[in-house]
Amino acid sequence: MDPRYVQIANQLRSEIHDKRFEAGDQLPSEKRLCEYFKVSRITVRQALKALENEGLIFKKQGLGAFVKEENPTPNLVQLTDFSEDMRREGLTSSSKLISFGKVPANDVINPILEIPPEKSLMKLERIRYANEIPVAFDITWLPISYGHLLLDQDLNSRTIYEILEDEYEIPIKAGRYSISASAAQPFIADHLKLKTGAPLLEIKRCSRTNGGKKVYYQTRYNNPAYISYEMELFREDNDQGDSRDGLPLIEFCPKFNF
Repeated sequence: MDPRYVQIANQLRSEIHDKRFEAGDQLPSEKRLCEYFKVSRITVRQALKALENEGLIFKKQGLGAFVKEENPTPNLVQLTDFSEDMRREGLTSSSKLISFGKVPANDVINPILEIPPEKSLMKLERIRYANEIPVAFDITWLPISYGHLLLDQDLNSRTIYEILEDEYEIPIKAGRYSISASAAQPFIADHLKLKTGAPLLEIKRCSRTNGGKKVYYQTRYNNPAYISYEMELFREDNDQGDSRDGLPLIEFCPKFNF
């Protein structure tokens, strides 16, 4: 990943805040930004993706990036990946590829990914680092059609989101999470430098692209000494003082304890 994307994002962010680009204005094209900053298109796309994740810009298919209207309401929960979460906390992310390849069909995973029960899968295992400290271990299953797109990619420095979105324009639109506690099995404990049976925060998620199509299913084992989750909700009152309709989730994000 070219670190110059941070410089590009900072300059565009400053120009948006200084009103050099007003709400609804179109930003310069990727080609013009590449020429101006003398960087690759991938680097420009990383910068624009960072601004999009912050809610400053939005993209129109085939037209480019535009400045978003300011929203006075609280920022809603966004689906982010590991490196995006870490950048927001000022941490450096990296990964170590443990294994990646084709595996037989799985009675549990195939139905989750909505693929035929006899179809093989691609399985990816990685250690995730924050400031060079191993903080999580990922096991990811993908349909063959998506898994093949990750072959020959640098999975030590790039995330699945980045590769699929930047290289193949396959957006990750949504994901369903479940969180539970688990005990570290020997294989995972060894990679996270923990004792067997140490407590872990187990995050399962299934990410989807356009049309609700399943892209991958992942189990992430977080070391709770370094990563926890925090959420914010609010109580919405009505005239009858009845709030049984639920508590809208305003913020749900990982907290890195360093």
